[in-house]
Amino acid sequence: MLNILSEKKAESALREKIKEIEKRGTLDEKGLHSIEGRSFMLGCLIAGTPEGQETVSYAFSGSFDGSYIIKGYVPPCFSVSSFEKIVEEYDSRIHCYSDRIEMGEKDLEPIRRSLSAECLEKIFENYSFHTPYGKIGFRDMNLKAAPPSGTGDCAAVKLLSWCFRKGWEPLSLCEIYYGHDSTLRQHLHSYPPCDEKCALILRHIFTIDIIYSDDDIVIVNKDEGMLSVPGKGEDKADCVSSRVKKIFPSAPLLPSIHRLDMDTSGLLVLAKNEKAKSFISRQFEGRTVSKTYIALLDGLVKEERGLIDLPLRLDTDNRPYQIVDMQSGKKAVTEFERLSVEIIDGRIVTRVRFTPHTGRTHQLRVHSASGLKCPILGDRLYGTRKEGERLALHAETLSFIHPSTGERVSFSSPSPF
Repeated sequence: MLNILSEKKAESALREKIKEIEKRGTLDEKGLHSIEGRSFMLGCLIAGTPEGQETVSYAFSGSFDGSYIIKGYVPPCFSVSSFEKIVEEYDSRIHCYSDRIEMGEKDLEPIRRSLSAECLEKIFENYSFHTPYGKIGFRDMNLKAAPPSGTGDCAAVKLLSWCFRKGWEPLSLCEIYYGHDSTLRQHLHSYPPCDEKCALILRHIFTIDIIYSDDDIVIVNKDEGMLSVPGKGEDKADCVSSRVKKIFPSAPLLPSIHRLDMDTSGLLVLAKNEKAKSFISRQFEGRTVSKTYIALLDGLVKEERGLIDLPLRLDTDNRPYQIVDMQSGKKAVTEFERLSVEIIDGRIVTRVRFTPHTGRTHQLRVHSASGLKCPILGDRLYGTRKEGERLALHAETLSFIHPSTGERVSFSSPSPF
């Protein structure tokens, strides 16, 4: 489950909304849509306007009582009239085949399946979602497979698309289930956006993979190939930090607290306010932040575990390379654990977990190549990279003291390789 925004404010507003709905017995104020015997998800989003005010929006998942548009709730992410035309075009044809199949013409089943898939594809082409950078559709997402039916209809997706359409800043989001208890949902319980459908879309709406966000911090699962912070020149302005700032305009000018190499994927924490940024930055400086990485090393690491203690410095004659320098280098310590030995494309590869005790530039990459004599797979600087190959280094876990609660929080992201 995703925790992409703080729930607290939105949950309070949504529970008050549900009390009003229960009192009148209908979802809408006109009394047209009875809630009796129905089960549904309701969502609420509190957002900040460019003028500094807060606005409250509500949405229901899917359709309600056969209606997609009900006054007082944000509209769906598609044209209802176009949707109805598509359904009308295919409905009778699909039902015709269904009737004949039930009468024994089983060889028509592939034709019915093909028609249903064609209908669903046209329906999905009708969707458009608003992001901080404009509108996108399912085609822009380059999904590996067709999304499940109903993807794009969840309350959270509707609300966030509406929020960015209006140019607002999302502040608090909550979804509550109303209706009969089931194995998946309980009456009046709140639920974060689902992994099955919402996760497919939200990372594209946000333009980055946000796995957690509250009033103080944003946790991003950075893609390999994306900069953490702006580089030199306009062509290097796009990065995780700039995208977080675009989504949350009230965040510091530079929300980033730490960084990952462009070629490395995994967890980053960014700040939504200066107090949080300063608080967590001090933890990085004091080395109380816990991090682990997963890497694939090109070769066999014989030791099951160990400690690499090799000081590093910049190779001033060959930037941006870092080199081991026992006299002038800065202290750099990495703990490693061998997880498995694998064969990939005919090569012996060792999967390891790194726990860095210091945070030097390219520390894990140099310690792999120079300390373990096995460079990270796909390392274009300290090893070799084949065409189409990525750096097999991923920031797997991240743990620190939360700036508001004072409690240690931990996040994890499974390795993509």
